[in-house]
Amino acid sequence: MSNKKILHLAKWYPNKEKPLLGIFVRKQIQSIQYSYENKVISLFETDKMETSINRVNSRFENIQEVTYYYKRGRLNKLKVFYFIWKEIKNSKSDWIHAHIISWASTLAFLAKKTTKTPYVISEHWSGYHTGLFKNQTWIIKKLKRFIASKATKLAVVSSYLKMDMLASGIKANYTVVGNVVEGKPENLEKNEQFTFIFVGDLEQSHKNSIGIITSFGSALKSTKNIQLDIIGDGTDKEKCIKLCESLDLTAHVNFRGSLSNKDVFKALSKSHVLILNSFYETFSIICAEALLCGIPVISTRCGGPEMFLNERTGILIDTDNNKQLTDAMLLMQKKYENYKSDELKKVAAQFDRNKIGEEIKRLYELI
Repeated sequence: MSNKKILHLAKWYPNKEKPLLGIFVRKQIQSIQYSYENKVISLFETDKMETSINRVNSRFENIQEVTYYYKRGRLNKLKVFYFIWKEIKNSKSDWIHAHIISWASTLAFLAKKTTKTPYVISEHWSGYHTGLFKNQTWIIKKLKRFIASKATKLAVVSSYLKMDMLASGIKANYTVVGNVVEGKPENLEKNEQFTFIFVGDLEQSHKNSIGIITSFGSALKSTKNIQLDIIGDGTDKEKCIKLCESLDLTAHVNFRGSLSNKDVFKALSKSHVLILNSFYETFSIICAEALLCGIPVISTRCGGPEMFLNERTGILIDTDNNKQLTDAMLLMQKKYENYKSDELKKVAAQFDRNKIGEEIKRLYELI
């Protein structure tokens, strides 16, 4: 292991209250955990504590993780930033890796100005496409553009995210580094009924789960031996359940709630086809996980997934097009046997932890 010290500042990172928050950030850091000495600092606002600020220091595998929990309030937040700043100055890191252009990249820039510590940035945020960046104040937008331009490298998870950022005026030294995709697919017997599976947040404005249910109902009129498994929770779950009831689909649609990563892989392995009906994705780990399990994907042309999805991995459709989704379901049932599990797994192999780790190490070598 190199004696180089990397300080990671992460806007999103798993913690005791939100164990899946920014899990993709942790997985990228895991890919280099035995190559460098890695320390991660994140913060999380919560009212579930007695003290106003609580610093928790722990280890996850070979990574030191520091989480600052703080109660809601401007003063508490300023205090947390002061504590983090002191920790950054005392860290004696060789370089800083800021995950998401946010307070993390701002502090990384300030560290470069005061301690001459170089920094890189990784970006995953979809707000450049959805309009959230556009709606921020002019000073925030200007600050983000400036800090991104001063980073040694700006790593994005797909070329589509890069295009959205460039369209938003973010000029930087870009490189593309995908997310880590890993898990243990199991050689399980397929479900008796041909199974379409959706995994994700039941949030209509993003995932368009209503469109999946509506299209499935239309497909069911032409074929009977199919079912839809829905894994995940979210603000629109009740709306989805009521839609199934109104369309008389309750016998064919299974709401399985949130599952562990291990159980998600089991469900994928027993299913036949994954459906992604999103309006936009910067990458889509679940699509790559489906390929890793050897099942094809029906996906909207929503950005990131098109980096690795094509006609050999399934069917691509337009966003918000229920008829195309219905037709794709029916076609997939007919031509399912044409997709070879081993070939699909090879596509997912490009996002193996070791391969992503090598890409990140090449990124650091530039410093």
